[in-house]
Amino acid sequence: MRHFQFLAPALLVFLSSCAQNASTQNVSPVSTQNASTQNASIPNSSTPSALTPYVPLAKVSTPSLDSAAKSRDASSKIGAQVVFAKGNLPLQLPSPPVRIAKNDARIAPLQDKINRAQIFAAYQQLTKIYLSLGRYDDAAKTLRTEAAQYRRKGFADAAIIRERQAARYETNLQLFIDRLPTPNEQRVLDTRARLEPPNGAYLGAFVDRDDAISRYFLDENFQRHTRAEDWTQLVGKPHASYFMYLRYGNKFPRAWVNHLKKHGAIPHIAWEPIALKFVQDDKYLRDFAREAARANWPIMIRFASEMNGKWTPYHGNPKLYREKFRLVHRVLERDAPQVATMWCVNNPPLGNIAQYYPGDDGCDWVGVNFYAPIYYDNNRNRPTRDDNPLALLDPIYKMFATRKPIAIGEFAASHRSIVDNKIQTAFAEEKIALIYGALPRLYPRVKMVNWFSMNTIRHSKIGKTRSDYSLGSNAVVREAYARAVASDYFLSHTSSTRSWVAMPRLLKPNENVRGVVNFSVWAKTYIARPKVFIEINGKIVYASDAVGVHPFALDTQQFSTGKFILKCYLYDNRNRFIQIQSVTLNARP
Repeated sequence: MRHFQFLAPALLVFLSSCAQNASTQNVSPVSTQNASTQNASIPNSSTPSALTPYVPLAKVSTPSLDSAAKSRDASSKIGAQVVFAKGNLPLQLPSPPVRIAKNDARIAPLQDKINRAQIFAAYQQLTKIYLSLGRYDDAAKTLRTEAAQYRRKGFADAAIIRERQAARYETNLQLFIDRLPTPNEQRVLDTRARLEPPNGAYLGAFVDRDDAISRYFLDENFQRHTRAEDWTQLVGKPHASYFMYLRYGNKFPRAWVNHLKKHGAIPHIAWEPIALKFVQDDKYLRDFAREAARANWPIMIRFASEMNGKWTPYHGNPKLYREKFRLVHRVLERDAPQVATMWCVNNPPLGNIAQYYPGDDGCDWVGVNFYAPIYYDNNRNRPTRDDNPLALLDPIYKMFATRKPIAIGEFAASHRSIVDNKIQTAFAEEKIALIYGALPRLYPRVKMVNWFSMNTIRHSKIGKTRSDYSLGSNAVVREAYARAVASDYFLSHTSSTRSWVAMPRLLKPNENVRGVVNFSVWAKTYIARPKVFIEINGKIVYASDAVGVHPFALDTQQFSTGKFILKCYLYDNRNRFIQIQSVTLNARP
C-alpha cells in the first residue's frame, strides 16, 4: 500500500455497448467528458447521506435498427446500413491523412554518434530534438533503445525510467471485435491455476475505509469491515472479491470470510508479518490453514506483499523471504486446497524483484500494486499528468503472464491531493478509463483487479502519498468507475463452473462477421484526447475525441454477402494526422 507512484493521463472512457444478437464465425452473441478540474474542496453533496436500495446497472443493449435510424445522435446511416455509436465531432477528416515529418540538421550527427559509441547524452539530446519537432514516435523509439542499452549495462532502474518515458509518447491504435475466444485462444488465456477464471477479471476492492459507508461489523480481531451489500449499493455492481489487511499472528477472520461467502465473493487477505522470523511451520500457521479449509470457500492469500520496497519489514533478505513464502504456500496448499497464494510486488521499484520470486511452484498468482496520485511524494514539482500507468503494469505482465494469472493487487486514481486540495475529477476519470479499458484488450491475462477506496488525506500514514482515492467521496468519479466496470468481462461473483464470456479480440484480416456485431477502437497516443474517425467503405460514420476506447455496433446484414473495409484514423488536438488502421472483413448472411 505504498502510494508514491506516478501515473499518467493515457485516458480512456470505457463505454459498454453490447449487442444481443451479435455473431461471427467463432463469434457468439454478446450480452452484454472529460470533467473540468475544479479549484474547490470536495462538496458535501458528492458524499451520499444515506444508502439507496441497490438496482443492478442495466446492460447497454443495441437499439433496434428502426429506433437507431431515427436518432441522429445515436447512429450514422450508410444507405440501409446503421452504425450504432455516439460521436461528438463532425463526420469528416480534419486534414488529409498524411504525416509530414520535420527534420533537423543535428539529427544525423547524433545518430552517427549513437551508432558508433552508444553515448547516453546523445540519446537524450536526440529525444529532445524529436519532441521539439513533434516526432513523438521517433522520440519513443529512441527512449526504448536507450533503455535497452541501460539494461545491457546492468542499470535496471534507469532502463525502467526510460521505458516509462517512452510509454508517454507511443501511439497504439487497434481494432477489436467482441466474441468468445477460439479454442486456441482459450489455451493461451487460461492456465487453470487455483482460483483462476477462464477469462474475464474478478472485480475487487478494498472498501473498509470508505467513509461514505457508515455501517460496519467487527471480526474476531476487532477489525471493522464494510458490508458487501453496502458497497454494491454505492457503486452499482457486486464485486467478486474484497480484500483486507491482516497482521500475521492475528486470528483467522472467520466472520468476514463467512460474510463474503454469503455474497458469493472471494475473501482476499493481505497477510503481513512484522518480521520474517515469526513465520514458522508452527501451530499458528497450521491452525490458520485449517480454519481456511473449514470455510469451504475460495480464499486468496497475498502473503508479505511489496517485499521489494524498503518500507516493508520483510525487505532486505531475499533468500529468507523466498524460504518463508514457500513455507506458507506449502502449508496452505497441503491443508487448505481452496486457498490460492499471490506473490505481489509494488511498482516502483522493480529492479530487485527477481531476487524475491519464490518460483513457479511456490505461488499460484503474481500481482502488482500501483497507484495514480496527482503528484509524486506529495511534491508540487512532480506532477504525474504525462505519465502512463500501464507502464507500471507492463513489465510484470511481460515477465509472468504466460506462466501465472496476473492480479492488480491494489490500484486507485486520485481526484484530490493534499498538495493543493483541488478536486481533479478529470484526472481520476482518465486513469480509470485507461486501466479498466485496457485490461480486456491489451492485458487479458490480468484475472483480478482491485480498487483501493480510501481517503489517505484523512486516514494518513507517515511517508505515504496523501490523496483521496475514495469512490464514496465524489459522485463523478464513482460514475466513471461504474461505467468502466459495467461490462460482463469484469466478474461480479466467483463460480465453480468454468464458463467463458465474450471479450474484445483483435480483428483479423478477412475475418467473417454476421448480424449485428460489437467492435471497439483502442486509441492511445501522446495527447490525452486524440480524435478518432471510423470509416466504412469510404464514408466516415463516427468521429469522437472521447478518451481511449471507442465502442460501436455495426449491422453487417446490410452488406449482403461480400467484403467491406473498416478504417480508423487518428488525429491529434491540432488536427495533425497520426496513424491509420485498416482491415477488410467478410460479411456473411
